[in-house]
Amino acid sequence: MASSDTSLETEFAPVGTHQDWWPHEAMKSITPYPTQWVKIAELTPGPASDVRQCALIPLADVPDELARTHSRVFLVGQVEISESRGFHSGLLDLFGGRAEFFCHLRWVASVTEPSVEWAWPFLWYWRAVRRGNSWIYLDSAGRDVELARVRVQGQDDYCVEVQAMALRNYLHTRGMAMLLAIQINQDHPEAPSVTTEEHTMRCDWASMEFQTYDYDGDRAHGKLVAASSLHGQYVILPAQNAPGPAWCSDEEPADYPAFTYDTDASTGGPLTVEPTPANVGTDGSPGPHFGTRVYFQPQVLDRYLSEPRRYTVTASRINCLNVWGLSIGRSSDGLVEVDLYDLSRMPSPEWSHWKSYNVPPSGGEPDSGKRERERLNRIASSPDTVRDLRTAVARANDAAQRHQNWPLWRPLAEPTATEWQTLHAPVVDDMSALLSPLLTLSKVLVDSLDEVRIKGALSTPPKNPSTRTLGLLQLYLTERGGTPDAVKPLKDLQRLRSKGGFAHYGGGAVQLEISTIAPGLHTPVEIFDYLCRNIIQALASITETLTAAGP
Repeated sequence: MASSDTSLETEFAPVGTHQDWWPHEAMKSITPYPTQWVKIAELTPGPASDVRQCALIPLADVPDELARTHSRVFLVGQVEISESRGFHSGLLDLFGGRAEFFCHLRWVASVTEPSVEWAWPFLWYWRAVRRGNSWIYLDSAGRDVELARVRVQGQDDYCVEVQAMALRNYLHTRGMAMLLAIQINQDHPEAPSVTTEEHTMRCDWASMEFQTYDYDGDRAHGKLVAASSLHGQYVILPAQNAPGPAWCSDEEPADYPAFTYDTDASTGGPLTVEPTPANVGTDGSPGPHFGTRVYFQPQVLDRYLSEPRRYTVTASRINCLNVWGLSIGRSSDGLVEVDLYDLSRMPSPEWSHWKSYNVPPSGGEPDSGKRERERLNRIASSPDTVRDLRTAVARANDAAQRHQNWPLWRPLAEPTATEWQTLHAPVVDDMSALLSPLLTLSKVLVDSLDEVRIKGALSTPPKNPSTRTLGLLQLYLTERGGTPDAVKPLKDLQRLRSKGGFAHYGGGAVQLEISTIAPGLHTPVEIFDYLCRNIIQALASITETLTAAGP
């Protein structure tokens, strides 16, 4: 059987008169055990042309298929109707063999781009979708991985490639091999007329021929052109240990990092644990167990917050699309806490990221809500300012709907709707981290107010014709018995915006404004939480006012 470093170059040594015509680089890439990318459908124009076509065959059929003089790859991928055989779908080979269609390009005369057509089970297996000229799937960590790609320059110049290990995992799961027919032609116009030579080789994974010949390629001058051709077919074999799709993968990690979970009181050194199945033992066992808390700096979340369309981060959970999720908590001193059991179930590619932010506990109280939910099976919540803010907005809008049959805040359009759903407190200490969340608050709570309806609902028009959104809202609430400062926290938010701080934070006037609005607070998370709590109180007051005003 072939070894892992086998290629056509190692198996088919050049012989004959023109050994320098043999396509050595191409022969290196022809192997039953590829590990990078494989060309599975190709056509390139002359004078140096490359043609490849593919099909899948059962592993048991490999010897018989390699012995055939005409490859079955040419017998799939096209519908046929005949009196003797009836309707033939093209998914299997035309003459009753077991070759399966896998991939090809199909051109229609009226369009400029071809249709790249796949055997659907391969894309379904990897849950892959097309993005531009690539097909993408999600790995176990929820990251994009390129499965296949296409390059098209014209009807006689294209190439489809597939990621080798993904293909070979699929072949292993199916018990199949890929059969590839290949023809590499090269003109040699500088050479005189040559004698036809044919050199063949046959092994357990390939059947190839190298040929030199003349043909009438220069008819204008009545000259024969010397040429060479490497052609035949070979198989790509399955790989038992190649990584599979996330949805059906249960692979044991090769290495487990050691996470610090506490400090040794006698030595001052870290106490560490690896998130192995053996260490995720019964609660109450000596040493760390499944409920042991492991702590991380809050900056560990920044990576996920930066991709809101891929990750949803709340005070109690991280979700990555439909691929994985992680229960988290927050200690009273702001650290992110994760139980050892949950850490062990995290996708192993994520461990190195979390390891870099791992710290020992710093004396804060653990998240009691997390403990009650997960250990005591009780209904309990953890502190979550953003959740409370969203609830307060919804309640105020509901009260407005009951009062006047329309909400104060209009439905959010994109991208503001996504920004609002993924809003999170800053997790880094740089003051610029306030910019994005405060801008989102301003767009949601100020820009989305229904100014036209609010103004139209006033009993007395504003004395100042230039009165805008928040001024109109204050007049509207005052007429219904609200307090004179009902919208002050929203005005504070707008004052920060008017200083240009959301777009160009640079200290100075913006920092002075922050120190006035949130005195004595210095970190982004403290300032954000303070502003949100004030806004929540204001929204509760608005709800109370409109509820008291009645329908």
